[in-house]
Amino acid sequence: MKASLLPSFLILLLTMMIVSCKSPSSNIPKNDEQAFNSYWNQGKAEISTFTLNQSRYGSQHDGTVVLLFVTEDFSRKREVKLDEPKKHSSDDVKVMKCNMNKEFITGIYKYNMMSSVFTPLDYKKDPHSLKLVASSQEWCGQTFLQANWKGYRYETHQYSYFENEGDSETKLINAFLEDEIWNKIRVDPDVLPIGKIKIVPAAFYLRLTHTAIKEYDGVASLKEQDGQYVYAIQYPDLGRNMEITFDKAFPHKIMGWKETYGKNEITTATLSKTLMTDYWNHNHPEDEPLRDSLNLVR
Repeated sequence: MKASLLPSFLILLLTMMIVSCKSPSSNIPKNDEQAFNSYWNQGKAEISTFTLNQSRYGSQHDGTVVLLFVTEDFSRKREVKLDEPKKHSSDDVKVMKCNMNKEFITGIYKYNMMSSVFTPLDYKKDPHSLKLVASSQEWCGQTFLQANWKGYRYETHQYSYFENEGDSETKLINAFLEDEIWNKIRVDPDVLPIGKIKIVPAAFYLRLTHTAIKEYDGVASLKEQDGQYVYAIQYPDLGRNMEITFDKAFPHKIMGWKETYGKNEITTATLSKTLMTDYWNHNHPEDEPLRDSLNLVR
């Protein structure tokens, strides 16, 4: 084979591998486009708070999770939010952003963890989330992880205080991220993979357990329970299970989740309050009462 044809052949081969490795999707009806636009394009974000019971150091710790969903204009090239999308229409990708902020106290000190995932609304054109960012701060030290989609792979960069992690770079070919499940549920749960899959576990789990960043074997399932859907992933090699419960009806609100691993390590989160608001316009002292409607401490 001529050298000039080799790059094209490799791209074609990788594309065929990606297509052949796809798992069956769920049987959830697709979202109504008009209902979707009415809910998600009203110039507001959906903010939900959850009561957290976090397993850590062999004990249970109370805490709070804030889950924020909002649609944004995103730069395909630079993978950042576009401030003036009309000036960059050829580079503009409509995405669902999911920010997850987790706080819990272990004895004398607190954990502050946050992740952001940017997932294209057009899954036929862009089946992979474009970017994942996750960080963790606690009194021992800090960690930061970023994964950027580069056409057929994620390029990840990790910076960590801990010796066995340190600073590292990884390439993940044709990866599916557990952290993008939240957006898939809100954008179109019909695309949730079912059966045997290759998946990168949640960034928070990787951090708390110091687990290597790579794809693991997983088995995904979907079931109806008490009028809701439960999407579950089992990781045989990690001894870990993750279950996410969400409403059957649009907008498929997240109701809670349960994570189990290790020696009876069980973490649960249960929906407390939800508020639709343009939070970026409520940043003055007189706006603080809005936190009461989310059961957040002032």
